[in-house]
Amino acid sequence: MAYNVSRFIPHVLENIGPHVDKIFVAFPSRPWSYNAKSRSENKNTTTLEMIDSSKWNHKIEIIIGDWEREEDTRNSCLERARNEGFEWLITQDADEFYTDASWDQINACLKNMPTEINAVRTTWYNFWKSSHYIISDIYGSIKDVNANFALRCRPDIYFRRSRNPNVERSLVLDVPCYHYGWVMSDNEMWEKLSTWAHSNDFDVAQWYRFKWMNWSESTRYLNARHPLQWYSAIRFPLEQPTFSHHFALDVDPQKTMAPADRIREIAYNLGIVTRARVRRIREGLSSAKLIDRS
Repeated sequence: MAYNVSRFIPHVLENIGPHVDKIFVAFPSRPWSYNAKSRSENKNTTTLEMIDSSKWNHKIEIIIGDWEREEDTRNSCLERARNEGFEWLITQDADEFYTDASWDQINACLKNMPTEINAVRTTWYNFWKSSHYIISDIYGSIKDVNANFALRCRPDIYFRRSRNPNVERSLVLDVPCYHYGWVMSDNEMWEKLSTWAHSNDFDVAQWYRFKWMNWSESTRYLNARHPLQWYSAIRFPLEQPTFSHHFALDVDPQKTMAPADRIREIAYNLGIVTRARVRRIREGLSSAKLIDRS
């Protein structure tokens, strides 16, 4: 969706353009309805002219709408792709990038995909504040898996919630996406937190204070819902792709926190880790019940 992505949009269109037949761009005038105040007050700063100026504009089809929820936006694109006879809809947000070599693998796989496979995910790297820093889980792994990358354009397939489709099983391609969704200025991050689909899933103000504004290399548990998977941000240890220089923002990794804030952050950490573990136990119990019933 092309909402307040002016810094990303020219680069992502350049990344996508050579490798797909068509680019559907969902263009709203205001954010989703997860935060009523933001929806009533905020406006899209990305313009149609920014999109039209791309050299790939002959492949671009802009879908203008006023969507309440993330899945509504994605389903509009899926429906358009289905109506125009496409077999696959690729999900690539404005802050997501693939190397040319990965695109070659992706297209080869989609063209030869078995008919029983209807959804594809890819691995990805989640960058933090700059292309120089990458999220690491508690075991030291820097690679994760996204919610969805491609859906087959069948009439019974749709996005159920946010980016998650109503498809139980997905094939995972190990062609890492470089995800710069957390590579932002302070103002950009606050705008994101105020408007995206997860704005009601955690205490946004506390997270922004402890994890974003006061971040240093010693900060732990960077994600309020998945603290163990987002344990810390470390220097990216691999070779950088050519597009990474667009996102090499300056950061201060040695920031120190005031003692009072440090105590509050410790309590905050205890709360989010405890809730995450309780949630995993409940999910495990629910899965066990389903197995027993079967």
